[in-house]
Amino acid sequence: MKAQAAPRQAKVGPLAIPREITRLTQAWWQYGVFGLPSSLTKSLLKDASLDSVFNEKRLYEIFGDNALRLFDALGPIYGKAGQIALSRMSPSAHAVADNLHLTRLYKDWPAMPWSQVKQLLDREIPQWRTGLTVEPFPLGVASLAQVHSATSADGRQWVIKVLKPQAKKRMAETTAALEQFINYVQPLALTQVAKRTLKEMRELINSFRRETSLIRERDTIIRLREKLQSRRQGVLMIPEVNRDFCSQHVLTVERFVGVSLAEVVSGKVELPPQFRQKLAKSVLSELLVQVFELGLFHADPHAGNLILTEDGEVGLFDWGLAGELFESDRRYIAAILKAVIALDHEQIIDALVSMGQDAGRDVDREDVRRELKSVAAMIKRGRDDPTKKASLQELLESCLNSAGRLGIPVPDGLLLMAKSLVTIEGLARGIDPQVSLARVATPVLFKAAKPGWKEVVAFSRRLPGLVRMSFQ
Repeated sequence: MKAQAAPRQAKVGPLAIPREITRLTQAWWQYGVFGLPSSLTKSLLKDASLDSVFNEKRLYEIFGDNALRLFDALGPIYGKAGQIALSRMSPSAHAVADNLHLTRLYKDWPAMPWSQVKQLLDREIPQWRTGLTVEPFPLGVASLAQVHSATSADGRQWVIKVLKPQAKKRMAETTAALEQFINYVQPLALTQVAKRTLKEMRELINSFRRETSLIRERDTIIRLREKLQSRRQGVLMIPEVNRDFCSQHVLTVERFVGVSLAEVVSGKVELPPQFRQKLAKSVLSELLVQVFELGLFHADPHAGNLILTEDGEVGLFDWGLAGELFESDRRYIAAILKAVIALDHEQIIDALVSMGQDAGRDVDREDVRRELKSVAAMIKRGRDDPTKKASLQELLESCLNSAGRLGIPVPDGLLLMAKSLVTIEGLARGIDPQVSLARVATPVLFKAAKPGWKEVVAFSRRLPGLVRMSFQ
Protein backbone atom coordinates (compact mmCIF):
# COMPACT_ATOMS: atom_id res chain seq x y z
CA MET A 1 0.00 0.00 0.00
CA LYS A 2 1.41 3.37 -0.90
CA ALA A 3 2.11 5.58 2.04
CA GLN A 4 -0.47 8.28 2.62
CA ALA A 5 -0.45 10.93 5.26
CA ALA A 6 -2.56 9.48 8.01
CA PRO A 7 -5.33 11.69 9.33
CA ARG A 8 -4.66 13.39 12.61
CA GLN A 9 -5.83 11.00 15.30
CA ALA A 10 -7.89 12.10 18.25
CA LYS A 11 -6.72 11.02 21.68
CA VAL A 12 -8.14 7.65 22.60
CA GLY A 13 -9.43 7.91 26.14
CA PRO A 14 -9.50 4.95 28.55
CA LEU A 15 -13.31 4.78 28.34
CA ALA A 16 -13.60 4.55 24.54
CA ILE A 17 -14.72 0.89 24.57
CA PRO A 18 -17.22 1.21 27.47
CA ARG A 19 -18.72 4.30 25.81
CA GLU A 20 -19.10 2.47 22.51
CA ILE A 21 -20.70 -0.53 24.19
CA THR A 22 -23.08 1.83 26.01
CA ARG A 23 -24.05 3.53 22.73
CA LEU A 24 -24.65 0.17 21.04
CA THR A 25 -26.71 -1.10 23.95
CA GLN A 26 -28.82 2.05 24.05
CA ALA A 27 -29.43 1.89 20.29
CA TRP A 28 -30.40 -1.78 20.46
CA TRP A 29 -32.81 -1.30 23.35
CA GLN A 30 -34.35 1.81 21.83
CA TYR A 31 -34.84 0.50 18.29
CA GLY A 32 -34.28 -3.24 18.51
CA VAL A 33 -36.17 -4.25 21.66
CA PHE A 34 -38.72 -1.48 22.17
CA GLY A 35 -38.62 0.29 18.82
CA LEU A 36 -40.53 -2.17 16.65
CA PRO A 37 -43.34 -2.91 19.17
CA SER A 38 -43.64 0.81 19.85
CA SER A 39 -43.84 1.65 16.13
CA LEU A 40 -46.44 -1.05 15.55
CA THR A 41 -48.51 0.20 18.49
CA LYS A 42 -48.42 3.81 17.25
CA SER A 43 -49.41 2.66 13.77
CA LEU A 44 -52.36 0.66 15.11
CA LEU A 45 -53.55 3.57 17.27
CA LYS A 46 -53.70 5.72 14.15
CA ASP A 47 -55.66 3.11 12.21
CA ALA A 48 -56.96 0.16 14.23
CA SER A 49 -58.84 -1.47 11.35
CA LEU A 50 -58.30 -5.18 10.67
CA ASP A 51 -56.83 -4.35 7.28
CA SER A 52 -54.10 -2.26 8.89
CA VAL A 53 -53.29 -4.97 11.43
CA PHE A 54 -52.71 -7.64 8.81
CA ASN A 55 -51.34 -5.41 6.04
CA GLU A 56 -48.05 -7.07 5.09
CA LYS A 57 -46.76 -4.07 3.14
CA ARG A 58 -47.37 -1.78 6.08
CA LEU A 59 -45.61 -4.14 8.51
CA TYR A 60 -42.57 -4.27 6.21
CA GLU A 61 -42.47 -0.48 5.98
CA ILE A 62 -42.54 -0.15 9.76
CA PHE A 63 -39.83 -2.80 10.11
CA GLY A 64 -37.64 -1.03 7.51
CA ASP A 65 -38.08 2.39 9.12
CA ASN A 66 -37.15 1.02 12.52
CA ALA A 67 -34.13 -0.89 11.16
CA LEU A 68 -32.87 2.27 9.48
CA ARG A 69 -33.18 4.27 12.71
CA LEU A 70 -31.30 1.47 14.50
CA PHE A 71 -28.39 1.62 12.03
CA ASP A 72 -28.39 5.43 12.20
CA ALA A 73 -28.04 5.23 15.99
CA LEU A 74 -25.31 2.57 15.72
CA GLY A 75 -23.25 4.75 13.40
CA PRO A 76 -21.66 4.84 9.91
CA ILE A 77 -19.26 1.91 10.34
CA TYR A 78 -22.11 -0.47 11.23
CA GLY A 79 -24.11 0.91 8.32
CA LYS A 80 -21.24 0.15 5.95
CA ALA A 81 -21.12 -3.39 7.28
CA GLY A 82 -24.82 -3.68 6.45
CA GLN A 83 -24.21 -2.38 2.93
CA ILE A 84 -21.43 -4.93 2.40
CA ALA A 85 -23.76 -7.71 3.57
CA LEU A 86 -26.41 -6.53 1.11
CA SER A 87 -23.93 -6.43 -1.76
CA ARG A 88 -22.91 -10.05 -1.10
CA MET A 89 -26.45 -11.43 -1.02
CA SER A 90 -27.81 -13.66 -3.76
CA PRO A 91 -30.53 -12.08 -5.94
CA SER A 92 -33.25 -14.03 -4.10
CA ALA A 93 -31.96 -13.00 -0.67
CA HIS A 94 -31.55 -9.42 -1.91
CA ALA A 95 -35.22 -9.46 -2.98
CA VAL A 96 -36.24 -10.49 0.54
CA ALA A 97 -34.10 -7.70 2.01
CA ASP A 98 -35.73 -5.27 -0.39
CA ASN A 99 -39.21 -6.38 0.69
CA LEU A 100 -38.15 -5.68 4.28
CA HIS A 101 -36.96 -2.23 3.16
CA LEU A 102 -33.40 -3.01 4.26
CA THR A 103 -32.00 -1.81 0.92
CA ARG A 104 -32.78 1.70 2.14
CA LEU A 105 -29.35 1.43 3.80
CA TYR A 106 -27.92 2.44 0.44
CA LYS A 107 -29.34 5.96 0.26
CA ASP A 108 -32.34 6.61 2.54
CA TRP A 109 -30.82 7.39 5.92
CA PRO A 110 -32.34 10.15 8.11
CA ALA A 111 -31.49 13.49 6.51
CA MET A 112 -29.91 16.57 8.03
CA PRO A 113 -32.45 19.47 7.93
CA TRP A 114 -32.05 21.99 5.10
CA SER A 115 -31.47 24.79 7.59
CA GLN A 116 -28.38 22.96 8.92
CA VAL A 117 -27.21 22.25 5.38
CA LYS A 118 -27.35 25.98 4.54
CA GLN A 119 -25.41 26.86 7.69
CA LEU A 120 -22.73 24.33 6.79
CA LEU A 121 -22.49 25.64 3.20
CA ASP A 122 -22.29 29.25 4.42
CA ARG A 123 -19.43 28.30 6.72
CA GLU A 124 -17.49 26.13 4.28
CA ILE A 125 -18.14 27.64 0.80
CA PRO A 126 -19.94 30.99 1.22
CA GLN A 127 -19.71 31.67 -2.53
CA TRP A 128 -22.35 29.00 -3.14
CA ARG A 129 -25.17 31.54 -2.78
CA THR A 130 -24.05 33.39 -5.92
CA GLY A 131 -22.57 30.49 -7.89
CA LEU A 132 -25.00 27.63 -7.35
CA THR A 133 -28.71 26.95 -7.08
CA VAL A 134 -29.08 24.07 -4.62
CA GLU A 135 -32.20 21.94 -4.23
CA PRO A 136 -33.31 21.80 -0.56
CA PHE A 137 -34.47 18.15 -0.71
CA PRO A 138 -31.58 15.66 -0.81
CA LEU A 139 -31.12 13.24 -3.70
CA GLY A 140 -29.94 10.63 -1.25
CA VAL A 141 -28.72 10.28 2.31
CA ALA A 142 -25.99 7.82 3.29
CA SER A 143 -24.58 6.86 6.67
CA LEU A 144 -21.96 9.63 6.74
CA ALA A 145 -23.14 12.24 4.26
CA GLN A 146 -26.03 13.41 2.12
CA VAL A 147 -26.16 14.80 -1.41
CA HIS A 148 -28.18 17.59 -3.03
CA SER A 149 -28.56 18.43 -6.70
CA ALA A 150 -27.30 21.84 -7.81
CA THR A 151 -27.12 23.93 -10.96
CA SER A 152 -24.25 26.30 -11.71
CA ALA A 153 -24.58 29.65 -13.51
CA ASP A 154 -23.68 28.02 -16.84
CA GLY A 155 -26.53 25.51 -16.51
CA ARG A 156 -24.39 22.47 -15.65
CA GLN A 157 -25.78 19.88 -13.25
CA TRP A 158 -23.79 19.04 -10.11
CA VAL A 159 -24.13 17.09 -6.90
CA ILE A 160 -23.11 18.63 -3.56
CA LYS A 161 -22.05 16.18 -0.87
CA VAL A 162 -22.03 17.39 2.74
CA LEU A 163 -20.83 15.50 5.81
CA LYS A 164 -23.35 15.05 8.62
CA PRO A 165 -21.72 16.33 11.87
CA GLN A 166 -23.43 13.77 14.11
CA ALA A 167 -22.43 10.88 11.83
CA LYS A 168 -18.86 12.15 11.78
CA LYS A 169 -18.89 12.21 15.58
CA ARG A 170 -20.15 8.60 15.73
CA MET A 171 -17.44 7.57 13.28
CA ALA A 172 -14.80 9.10 15.57
CA GLU A 173 -16.26 7.34 18.63
CA THR A 174 -16.34 3.92 16.95
CA THR A 175 -12.83 4.18 15.50
CA ALA A 176 -11.52 5.26 18.92
CA ALA A 177 -13.09 2.16 20.50
CA LEU A 178 -11.62 -0.09 17.81
CA GLU A 179 -8.20 1.46 18.28
CA GLN A 180 -8.37 0.97 22.04
CA PHE A 181 -9.30 -2.69 21.49
CA ILE A 182 -6.25 -3.14 19.23
CA ASN A 183 -4.01 -1.54 21.85
CA TYR A 184 -5.27 -3.98 24.47
CA VAL A 185 -4.78 -7.13 22.37
CA GLN A 186 -1.49 -6.03 20.76
CA PRO A 187 0.68 -7.75 23.42
CA LEU A 188 -1.18 -11.01 22.80
CA ALA A 189 -0.41 -10.99 19.06
CA LEU A 190 2.50 -13.44 19.03
CA THR A 191 2.12 -14.97 15.56
CA GLN A 192 2.78 -13.35 12.19
CA VAL A 193 -0.85 -13.83 11.20
CA ALA A 194 -2.13 -12.12 14.37
CA LYS A 195 0.28 -9.22 13.93
CA ARG A 196 -0.75 -8.78 10.29
CA THR A 197 -4.43 -8.90 11.24
CA LEU A 198 -4.01 -6.11 13.79
CA LYS A 199 -1.93 -4.11 11.32
CA GLU A 200 -4.70 -4.38 8.72
CA MET A 201 -7.29 -3.40 11.30
CA ARG A 202 -5.32 -0.24 12.02
CA GLU A 203 -5.17 0.46 8.32
CA LEU A 204 -8.92 0.03 8.01
CA ILE A 205 -9.45 2.43 10.92
CA ASN A 206 -7.26 5.02 9.17
CA SER A 207 -9.27 4.46 5.98
CA PHE A 208 -12.48 5.24 7.86
CA ARG A 209 -10.90 8.37 9.28
CA ARG A 210 -9.75 9.47 5.84
CA GLU A 211 -13.35 9.12 4.68
CA THR A 212 -14.31 12.07 6.91
CA SER A 213 -12.12 14.37 4.78
CA LEU A 214 -13.80 15.38 1.54
CA ILE A 215 -10.57 17.08 0.45
CA ARG A 216 -9.03 13.61 0.24
CA GLU A 217 -11.99 12.34 -1.74
CA ARG A 218 -11.65 15.30 -4.12
CA ASP A 219 -7.95 14.59 -4.65
CA THR A 220 -8.57 10.86 -5.20
CA ILE A 221 -11.11 11.56 -7.96
CA ILE A 222 -8.80 14.08 -9.65
CA ARG A 223 -5.84 11.67 -9.58
CA LEU A 224 -7.89 8.78 -10.96
CA ARG A 225 -9.25 10.92 -13.80
CA GLU A 226 -5.66 11.85 -14.65
CA LYS A 227 -4.66 8.16 -14.70
CA LEU A 228 -7.55 7.40 -17.03
CA GLN A 229 -6.82 10.18 -19.53
CA SER A 230 -4.55 7.99 -21.66
CA ARG A 231 -6.86 4.97 -21.49
CA ARG A 232 -9.92 4.13 -23.51
CA GLN A 233 -12.92 4.17 -21.23
CA GLY A 234 -15.49 1.40 -21.29
CA VAL A 235 -18.71 1.78 -19.33
CA LEU A 236 -17.43 3.21 -16.04
CA MET A 237 -17.43 6.98 -15.65
CA ILE A 238 -15.60 8.96 -12.95
CA PRO A 239 -17.25 12.29 -12.07
CA GLU A 240 -15.63 15.63 -12.78
CA VAL A 241 -14.88 17.79 -9.73
CA ASN A 242 -15.98 21.42 -9.39
CA ARG A 243 -12.97 22.66 -7.43
CA ASP A 244 -14.52 26.07 -6.73
CA PHE A 245 -17.09 24.55 -4.39
CA CYS A 246 -15.10 22.06 -2.31
CA SER A 247 -13.86 22.11 1.26
CA GLN A 248 -13.06 19.74 4.12
CA HIS A 249 -16.78 18.98 4.62
CA VAL A 250 -18.25 19.80 1.19
CA LEU A 251 -17.60 18.17 -2.20
CA THR A 252 -19.15 19.20 -5.53
CA VAL A 253 -18.97 16.76 -8.45
CA GLU A 254 -20.62 16.09 -11.79
CA ARG A 255 -24.12 14.66 -11.56
CA PHE A 256 -24.96 11.31 -13.18
CA VAL A 257 -28.61 10.92 -14.13
CA GLY A 258 -30.06 7.41 -14.26
CA VAL A 259 -31.07 4.53 -12.03
CA SER A 260 -29.08 3.05 -9.17
CA LEU A 261 -27.58 -0.37 -9.82
CA ALA A 262 -29.14 -1.31 -6.48
CA GLU A 263 -32.49 -1.14 -8.30
CA VAL A 264 -31.12 -3.48 -10.98
CA VAL A 265 -29.71 -5.95 -8.44
CA SER A 266 -32.97 -6.00 -6.46
CA GLY A 267 -34.98 -6.65 -9.65
CA LYS A 268 -36.93 -3.38 -9.49
CA VAL A 269 -35.44 -2.36 -12.85
CA GLU A 270 -35.61 -4.98 -15.60
CA LEU A 271 -32.83 -5.18 -18.19
CA PRO A 272 -32.55 -7.42 -21.28
CA PRO A 273 -30.61 -10.60 -20.41
CA GLN A 274 -27.90 -9.97 -23.01
CA PHE A 275 -27.39 -6.42 -21.75
CA ARG A 276 -27.14 -7.64 -18.14
CA GLN A 277 -24.46 -10.15 -19.16
CA LYS A 278 -22.45 -7.53 -21.03
CA LEU A 279 -22.87 -4.99 -18.22
CA ALA A 280 -21.72 -7.43 -15.52
CA LYS A 281 -18.59 -8.38 -17.48
CA SER A 282 -17.69 -4.75 -18.25
CA VAL A 283 -18.18 -3.49 -14.70
CA LEU A 284 -16.25 -6.45 -13.25
CA SER A 285 -13.37 -6.04 -15.69
CA GLU A 286 -13.02 -2.28 -15.30
CA LEU A 287 -13.15 -2.38 -11.50
CA LEU A 288 -10.42 -5.05 -11.54
CA VAL A 289 -8.36 -2.83 -13.85
CA GLN A 290 -8.58 -0.07 -11.23
CA VAL A 291 -7.13 -2.42 -8.61
CA PHE A 292 -4.47 -4.26 -10.58
CA GLU A 293 -3.43 -1.89 -13.39
CA LEU A 294 -4.04 1.61 -12.07
CA GLY A 295 -3.39 0.75 -8.42
CA LEU A 296 -5.94 3.36 -7.29
CA PHE A 297 -9.33 1.85 -6.64
CA HIS A 298 -12.77 2.36 -5.14
CA ALA A 299 -12.79 0.36 -1.90
CA ASP A 300 -16.59 0.31 -1.47
CA PRO A 301 -18.11 -0.31 -4.94
CA HIS A 302 -21.49 -1.63 -3.77
CA ALA A 303 -24.52 -1.34 -6.03
CA GLY A 304 -25.77 1.81 -4.29
CA ASN A 305 -22.63 3.68 -5.39
CA LEU A 306 -23.18 3.15 -9.10
CA ILE A 307 -25.65 4.84 -11.47
CA LEU A 308 -26.74 3.30 -14.79
CA THR A 309 -27.41 6.07 -17.32
CA GLU A 310 -29.72 5.99 -20.34
CA ASP A 311 -26.64 5.66 -22.57
CA GLY A 312 -25.69 2.38 -20.90
CA GLU A 313 -22.74 3.90 -19.04
CA VAL A 314 -22.19 3.50 -15.31
CA GLY A 315 -21.21 6.40 -13.06
CA LEU A 316 -19.13 5.48 -10.00
CA PHE A 317 -19.35 7.92 -7.10
CA ASP A 318 -18.72 8.19 -3.34
CA TRP A 319 -14.92 7.89 -3.39
CA GLY A 320 -14.50 8.50 0.34
CA LEU A 321 -13.14 4.98 0.86
CA ALA A 322 -10.34 4.31 -1.64
CA GLY A 323 -7.21 2.16 -1.69
CA GLU A 324 -3.83 2.36 -3.38
CA LEU A 325 -1.20 -0.30 -4.04
CA PHE A 326 2.42 -0.25 -5.18
CA GLU A 327 3.06 -1.87 -8.55
CA SER A 328 5.12 -4.64 -6.92
CA ASP A 329 2.30 -5.38 -4.48
CA ARG A 330 -0.20 -5.54 -7.33
CA ARG A 331 2.04 -7.98 -9.18
CA TYR A 332 2.32 -10.34 -6.21
CA ILE A 333 -1.37 -10.27 -5.34
CA ALA A 334 -2.41 -10.64 -8.98
CA ALA A 335 -0.24 -13.74 -9.29
CA ILE A 336 -1.74 -15.28 -6.14
CA LEU A 337 -5.29 -14.34 -7.10
CA LYS A 338 -4.84 -15.67 -10.63
CA ALA A 339 -3.73 -19.00 -9.20
CA VAL A 340 -6.58 -19.03 -6.67
CA ILE A 341 -9.19 -18.38 -9.36
CA ALA A 342 -7.68 -21.15 -11.48
CA LEU A 343 -7.67 -23.46 -8.42
CA ASP A 344 -4.08 -24.29 -9.39
CA HIS A 345 -2.10 -25.46 -6.35
CA GLU A 346 1.26 -25.49 -8.14
CA GLN A 347 0.73 -21.97 -9.42
CA ILE A 348 0.00 -20.75 -5.88
CA ILE A 349 3.29 -22.31 -4.74
CA ASP A 350 5.11 -20.57 -7.62
CA ALA A 351 3.62 -17.21 -6.60
CA LEU A 352 4.57 -17.51 -2.91
CA VAL A 353 8.11 -18.73 -3.69
CA SER A 354 8.65 -15.78 -6.06
CA MET A 355 7.19 -13.41 -3.49
CA GLY A 356 9.65 -14.66 -0.87
CA GLN A 357 12.65 -14.59 -3.22
CA ASP A 358 11.93 -11.02 -4.33
CA ALA A 359 11.82 -10.03 -0.64
CA GLY A 360 15.25 -11.62 -0.09
CA ARG A 361 13.91 -14.69 1.74
CA ASP A 362 15.21 -18.17 0.92
CA VAL A 363 11.92 -20.03 0.72
CA ASP A 364 11.96 -23.78 0.21
CA ARG A 365 9.32 -24.99 -2.21
CA GLU A 366 8.49 -28.05 -0.14
CA ASP A 367 8.00 -25.90 2.95
CA VAL A 368 5.49 -23.86 0.97
CA ARG A 369 3.76 -27.03 -0.22
CA ARG A 370 3.41 -28.34 3.34
CA GLU A 371 2.12 -24.98 4.57
CA LEU A 372 -0.50 -24.88 1.81
CA LYS A 373 -2.08 -28.22 2.75
CA SER A 374 -5.28 -26.52 3.87
CA VAL A 375 -5.45 -24.60 0.59
CA ALA A 376 -4.88 -27.79 -1.38
CA ALA A 377 -7.69 -29.45 0.56
CA MET A 378 -10.08 -26.60 -0.23
CA ILE A 379 -9.15 -26.76 -3.91
CA LYS A 380 -9.67 -30.54 -4.05
CA ARG A 381 -13.01 -30.26 -2.26
CA GLY A 382 -14.18 -27.64 -4.76
CA ARG A 383 -13.12 -29.75 -7.73
CA ASP A 384 -14.80 -32.88 -6.38
CA ASP A 385 -18.02 -31.08 -5.50
CA PRO A 386 -18.67 -27.61 -7.04
CA THR A 387 -21.30 -26.92 -4.36
CA LYS A 388 -18.53 -27.05 -1.73
CA LYS A 389 -16.20 -24.72 -3.62
CA ALA A 390 -14.47 -22.30 -1.24
CA SER A 391 -15.07 -18.60 -1.75
CA LEU A 392 -12.46 -16.35 -3.30
CA GLN A 393 -12.01 -14.56 0.03
CA GLU A 394 -11.44 -17.83 1.95
CA LEU A 395 -8.80 -19.06 -0.49
CA LEU A 396 -7.00 -15.72 -0.69
CA GLU A 397 -6.92 -15.29 3.11
CA SER A 398 -5.66 -18.85 3.57
CA CYS A 399 -2.81 -18.22 1.09
CA LEU A 400 -1.80 -14.97 2.76
CA ASN A 401 -1.93 -16.52 6.22
CA SER A 402 0.37 -19.26 4.95
CA ALA A 403 2.75 -16.62 3.61
CA GLY A 404 2.80 -14.92 7.00
CA ARG A 405 3.63 -18.17 8.79
CA LEU A 406 6.48 -18.79 6.31
CA GLY A 407 7.94 -15.37 7.10
CA ILE A 408 7.15 -14.00 3.63
CA PRO A 409 6.41 -10.26 3.84
CA VAL A 410 2.80 -9.63 2.88
CA PRO A 411 1.95 -6.28 1.23
CA ASP A 412 0.11 -3.75 3.36
CA GLY A 413 -3.42 -2.76 2.51
CA LEU A 414 -4.71 -6.22 1.70
CA LEU A 415 -7.72 -5.98 4.01
CA LEU A 416 -9.08 -3.02 2.05
CA MET A 417 -8.27 -4.67 -1.28
CA ALA A 418 -9.83 -8.00 -0.26
CA LYS A 419 -12.98 -6.18 0.90
CA SER A 420 -13.14 -4.37 -2.43
CA LEU A 421 -12.67 -7.59 -4.43
CA VAL A 422 -15.44 -9.37 -2.54
CA THR A 423 -17.78 -6.41 -3.09
CA ILE A 424 -16.85 -6.28 -6.79
CA GLU A 425 -17.61 -9.97 -7.22
CA GLY A 426 -20.92 -9.62 -5.35
CA LEU A 427 -21.89 -6.62 -7.49
CA ALA A 428 -21.16 -8.44 -10.76
CA ARG A 429 -23.10 -11.54 -9.67
CA GLY A 430 -25.97 -9.33 -8.57
CA ILE A 431 -26.21 -7.95 -12.11
CA ASP A 432 -25.74 -11.35 -13.74
CA PRO A 433 -25.61 -14.45 -11.50
CA GLN A 434 -23.96 -16.43 -14.32
CA VAL A 435 -20.98 -14.10 -14.80
CA SER A 436 -17.68 -16.00 -14.72
CA LEU A 437 -15.12 -14.39 -12.45
CA ALA A 438 -12.38 -16.65 -13.85
CA ARG A 439 -13.10 -15.76 -17.46
CA VAL A 440 -13.25 -12.00 -16.86
CA ALA A 441 -10.47 -11.67 -14.28
CA THR A 442 -7.81 -13.95 -15.77
CA PRO A 443 -6.68 -11.56 -18.59
CA VAL A 444 -6.48 -8.64 -16.16
CA LEU A 445 -4.56 -10.62 -13.56
CA PHE A 446 -2.28 -12.22 -16.16
CA LYS A 447 -1.28 -8.77 -17.39
CA ALA A 448 -0.83 -7.37 -13.86
CA ALA A 449 1.30 -10.35 -12.76
CA LYS A 450 3.80 -9.57 -15.58
CA PRO A 451 4.88 -13.17 -16.11
CA GLY A 452 8.16 -14.19 -17.69
CA TRP A 453 8.48 -16.62 -20.61
CA LYS A 454 8.55 -19.63 -18.28
CA GLU A 455 5.27 -18.56 -16.70
CA VAL A 456 3.76 -17.95 -20.16
CA VAL A 457 4.67 -21.49 -21.25
CA ALA A 458 3.30 -22.94 -18.00
CA PHE A 459 0.10 -20.93 -18.38
CA SER A 460 -0.38 -22.11 -21.98
CA ARG A 461 -0.25 -25.70 -20.72
CA ARG A 462 -2.92 -24.93 -18.12
CA LEU A 463 -5.11 -22.94 -20.52
CA PRO A 464 -7.34 -25.86 -21.67
CA GLY A 465 -8.16 -26.65 -18.05
CA LEU A 466 -8.93 -22.99 -17.33
CA VAL A 467 -11.26 -22.83 -20.31
CA ARG A 468 -13.11 -25.95 -19.19
CA MET A 469 -13.38 -24.54 -15.67
CA SER A 470 -14.73 -21.21 -16.97
CA PHE A 471 -17.51 -22.97 -18.88
CA GLN A 472 -18.32 -25.14 -15.86
